[in-house]
Amino acid sequence: MKDSLKKFYEYLGSDEELMYYVRINVEWNEESFSKMKQVVRAVIKDYEEEDYYPKRFIIYFMREIPSIINILSHFTKCTEKELLLDGYTDETYLSMIAEKIEELKKLRWEFIKSLEA
Repeated sequence: MKDSLKKFYEYLGSDEELMYYVRINVEWNEESFSKMKQVVRAVIKDYEEEDYYPKRFIIYFMREIPSIINILSHFTKCTEKELLLDGYTDETYLSMIAEKIEELKKLRWEFIKSLEA
């Protein structure tokens, strides 16, 4: 098993995994999102010369990323005190969430395009 895949599995098993975080805490977590992008892009890079991706990796993009997008699309206000103290309003928070949804869609598209190679 490649090191990038091990790190991906470790990320999935952690409390900081984005799906876990948005589902349980019902808040955005930029650190988790950054970590997710890092680990999935590392796997994509490591497997670019392979004929396949591991099944669990494919499932993440086909089931979990759309689920995260769905959860985020139902956010209605900012409840995280730290973000409110940083000057976010409900409107600016929801605007940021909309941007993150677009980033998730682009990341999923990166994965889909990598299947064509």
